[in-house]
Amino acid sequence: MKKLQEIIMKNTFSLVRISTSIQSEENGGTGIQFQTEKLSQYATLNDFNLIKTITDVCSGGLATRDGIEELKSHIENGEVDVVLIWSVSRAFRSMIHFTKFYEYLKKHDVELISVSEGIRSSRKEGEMMFGIMCSISAYEKELIRERMMSGRYMKVKSGIRGFGSKLPFGYCKNTDGEIVLDEDNSKVVQYIFRKMNSLLKNSKLTKSKRTRRLLKLLQDRNFTYDGKPFTRWNIRDILNNTFYFGELKYSTIKTTHNYQTIISKRLFNQVCIS
Repeated sequence: MKKLQEIIMKNTFSLVRISTSIQSEENGGTGIQFQTEKLSQYATLNDFNLIKTITDVCSGGLATRDGIEELKSHIENGEVDVVLIWSVSRAFRSMIHFTKFYEYLKKHDVELISVSEGIRSSRKEGEMMFGIMCSISAYEKELIRERMMSGRYMKVKSGIRGFGSKLPFGYCKNTDGEIVLDEDNSKVVQYIFRKMNSLLKNSKLTKSKRTRRLLKLLQDRNFTYDGKPFTRWNIRDILNNTFYFGELKYSTIKTTHNYQTIISKRLFNQVCIS
């Protein structure tokens, strides 16, 4: 009977998360000692082979968690059948992070049990509950995306560039924060457009040959992109950037800005490549 019990006992790891070093010293509430004891008791009562309790100390702003990464390494090695947590909200700082981890466990056929909530992913009702939580996560993620899109939309509409702080090659900001031409690089951009326009008139040249020839011309003149030799990707990005003739695009939004353009819209349309 004992041998049979040992065979069917599932290898189990428990995950204990604490948000701060202060919380790790607390004995009450849902601190480290409380979670550890409760998860250990649950494993004993349910005949789980509790191999290790992993303590994950992290702050709310951390993108990576050492405890989660350690647990994943055990899972990758095939050492884990079950993961115990005290509660979803205690183990994960957001439903988005929970969903990613839950999908990972499902992929590796590892059962997740939330002890305080009585939810087991191996049971239909438990799978349904975790599925609802994941749906909430997807909704939460979509709301965040919409808020970000809305913020960028307003930036573009108001004339504030919404793609981060780096301006296109050929532009820079003056001491007042205004967009101005980079004297040297703006001339390189003009050269790229004019030379490509000239190369396009040679029908014998394929797209790749035109690009290679243009790269050779840039190299011969010691033109560089952020201190490095130009690549075909740099060429493609420049030739497709409407910013150079005064139009900023974001999704379906198009708007014009009061800064000095490097080329005309006509030249852009003649040269633009995808």
